[in-house]
Amino acid sequence: MQNPTRFGTKANILTGITFPCLVRLLWRFRHHVCWRFYWFRITFLVLMSLFNSFLGLLQQAVYGGRVAATSIPPRPVFVLGHPRTGTTLLHNLLAADHEHFLAPTTLQAGFPAASLLIAPIKFLFRGVIDETRPMDNMALSLDTPQEDELAYNVLSGGLSMYAPLAFMSAEPEFRKYFDMQDVPKQDRQTYVNTMLNFLKTVSLSSNGRRLVLKSPTHTAKIQLILQLFPDAQFIYIHRDPYRVYASAKHMAESTYCFSDLTCPTEEQTNEFILNQFVTLHNRYVEDRKLIPDGNLVEVSFDELAQDPVSCLKRVYTTLGWPHFEASKKHLAMHCDQISGYKRNAFQALDPQLAQVVADRWQAAFHEYGYNM
Repeated sequence: MQNPTRFGTKANILTGITFPCLVRLLWRFRHHVCWRFYWFRITFLVLMSLFNSFLGLLQQAVYGGRVAATSIPPRPVFVLGHPRTGTTLLHNLLAADHEHFLAPTTLQAGFPAASLLIAPIKFLFRGVIDETRPMDNMALSLDTPQEDELAYNVLSGGLSMYAPLAFMSAEPEFRKYFDMQDVPKQDRQTYVNTMLNFLKTVSLSSNGRRLVLKSPTHTAKIQLILQLFPDAQFIYIHRDPYRVYASAKHMAESTYCFSDLTCPTEEQTNEFILNQFVTLHNRYVEDRKLIPDGNLVEVSFDELAQDPVSCLKRVYTTLGWPHFEASKKHLAMHCDQISGYKRNAFQALDPQLAQVVADRWQAAFHEYGYNM
């Protein structure tokens, strides 16, 4: 049993959890948790959860009324796609159009119970993250656009497919949270309330700007999203499945270790990667027909990476956004800022593994014309 990060405190997806939610999670999966191996990490999370709970109660007392009275701006935009397909690049580009869009920040998603109180002193919390993401060296800060599902995971007490990153050996028990359809009514309502309250909190500073949200697991939640936001718009990004697998495997090896509380086998982690792709793809293909005409556009990673501005122009045009020319300068500026970024280079998959990917993910190969 090895994990060189087990005494570290950075990049843990549960750092922002409250004490009651942490206790429920630890009790529910107590037979999976490696208590002796991760005693330091658990102690750290308990202390952080007490801190988050205290600030959360204070934030509710100070800002609860304002948050409850805040309206979420109409027509939020959701970036969909499997992890490692380019969702972060696309999200960051859209968020760069800050005159028209607003994205949750890493601070808001990482410390959702108390982000409003922490914001004025956020410099004290820089130590909880590195300056780059561990899986791909993309720039990271407390102001970086971030995945809203991180917030729902900690606020709901693990009613999320992000929770397996900490409880991987129990991953099959979380699969019902992909689409939130076959879950107890109370769990579904808890998730919905959590989502709406978080988005209202983010919307406090929107000044009418539309929210742009990105979490790969939203790809399986189109039904739920449309029930909450019938006029929502969606951008789906896809990528060569072989490249997706190689990048997802690298992310598992370089990132999951920061949050592990169980001791999963390599086979369990690999099955999580394979099954997640199949579930997200199947649900998306099945549910995209529910999206009204004009509210969905699909792009490929290659198209976005090769010419981001032209790709975004097509997105703006397809979704009926009239302000591309006004936004172009912000998009171009962001492209200039990341022009020196070098993507990870991966070797070709082992033939036997490549065959497994081809067999399990063949529907995606065929759907988007990628060579098997």
